[in-house]
Amino acid sequence: MKEFFKKLRIAAYVTALLTIALGVVLVAWPMEVTGLICRVLGVLLVVMGAVYIFGYFVEGRGILAITGGLLFLLLGVWIFITPGSIATLVPIVIGVVLLVHSLRDFQMASEAKQNGSDRWMLLFLLALLNCVFGVVCICDSFGVISVAVRILGIALIYDGISNMIIVYHTVQAVRYAAEKITPIDVEAKEIDE
Repeated sequence: MKEFFKKLRIAAYVTALLTIALGVVLVAWPMEVTGLICRVLGVLLVVMGAVYIFGYFVEGRGILAITGGLLFLLLGVWIFITPGSIATLVPIVIGVVLLVHSLRDFQMASEAKQNGSDRWMLLFLLALLNCVFGVVCICDSFGVISVAVRILGIALIYDGISNMIIVYHTVQAVRYAAEKITPIDVEAKEIDE
């Protein structure tokens, strides 16, 4: 049992240290990591496109196979060559969604005011904040990505440190409980029925 907990503790500490290291990398180099992920995605799309095209020529698949294969191939090459273009699209799409929601929120705040709500100003401010977030996502997509990746890195660092603390204290508690258990030495007696 003692050996099992020792192996468990070592595995947990190694995992926690790797998590912390990944978190530090994300905090220190957020855009480089994002670019690497986009390039890996580009390579996967190129491979997928090549498989489709290969299937068209070798197995005689339909015209959709070669069309889809060429699209995947071109998209993969484009993503690999310009990984930042894909990385910036995500915040822009989110920004557009936020702007659309904020327009709806402004309309609802206006309806609340027309119907006599005393909190219409709070609703208006919430809609305005949503609109600001949308504009920031659209105008500064690289900054948004950088902040998001850094937050992810901080979360991973926290996860690794908290796991190490939890494992340490759990092992200490189990060890303390095991030390308190003392075996009882008794003689066995047969019971007559």
